[in-house]
Amino acid sequence: MQRRMPWLLLAAILLVCALLGLRHCQREPASGTITTPASAVTGNASAGDTDVADAQDAKQRARIKHHDDALYAAVATLQRYLAALGSDERADADAFWANKRPPADSHEADLRTLENLRGMRIENGAPKALDSAAVPSALEIPVELRVSVEGKPMRRYRGWYRLRRAVVDGQWEITSASVDAVPRPE
Repeated sequence: MQRRMPWLLLAAILLVCALLGLRHCQREPASGTITTPASAVTGNASAGDTDVADAQDAKQRARIKHHDDALYAAVATLQRYLAALGSDERADADAFWANKRPPADSHEADLRTLENLRGMRIENGAPKALDSAAVPSALEIPVELRVSVEGKPMRRYRGWYRLRRAVVDGQWEITSASVDAVPRPE
């Protein structure tokens, strides 16, 4: 009997822990967060106070949406550029640059000279704001590319592109790049 006593004690403790955990899970809301109306927090909040809070929340949500939309537009512009770079029409790709042409040395490794491109996989990192505006007008977007060229082994590239919002039409344009070929492992 004394040999079973520690095991029975351990089983009882585990059963109590499981029941407490189950009880705790049942009391939590489905989303995992507890939401409390603003009037319940302040106690004596009037309808005007909640209207002000709701208006502030709506403005904050609008700012966040405007910020996120700008970042998505910049990333989409970069991805369209890279897709155009893989086509035979370099003029289409050049139109994504500021002044509608890349600089003489665009620092894009050999991406602009590749021929017989079969495919390109684009992985971009999170855009980094280059200014302190609430909605940035200049971004740096890290990229990692895998490029397949007919008859040659897969190539990899890593670097970044900098984009800015054009003053005239508000569209994103590429201002500079730093992309290098990643050496193949031997």
